[in-house]
Amino acid sequence: MAARHLNLILALLVIYELIPVNQGVEINPTIIKQVRKLRMRCLNQTGASLVIDNSVKNRILPTDPDIKCFLHCMFDMFGLIDSQNIMHLEALLEVLPEEIHKTINGLVGACGTKKGKDGCDTAYETVKCYIAVNGKFIWEEIIVLIG
Repeated sequence: MAARHLNLILALLVIYELIPVNQGVEINPTIIKQVRKLRMRCLNQTGASLVIDNSVKNRILPTDPDIKCFLHCMFDMFGLIDSQNIMHLEALLEVLPEEIHKTINGLVGACGTKKGKDGCDTAYETVKCYIAVNGKFIWEEIIVLIG
């Protein structure tokens, strides 16, 4: 259970930097450093670093296999996708400010898990759905932070 809470705190950090200061919480610099390490680990594992910058800048989600696996890696590191490749974005409700619970619930309700041929494809298809449902939130609050 402690590992789950740590993963949820780390997931909160991914979103934290773009939440206005008056809505955010103080985050321990050690945790911020850990999130950055996990991001670098996923970039190194997948080779997505070259594609990420253009993707975020242009607000496009390329079908590049490295991007797909980077998304899966990040979700996996944060405990938001399980071993059967089922998304658990609702787990963020435990750690995110109440102001965005409605947004998270909307994404979960509209998208659930969009099954792909493997874990990387499932993460990608689900993020693609999140963007279709609420692209502004995904690009401005989420992808900018992990990209």
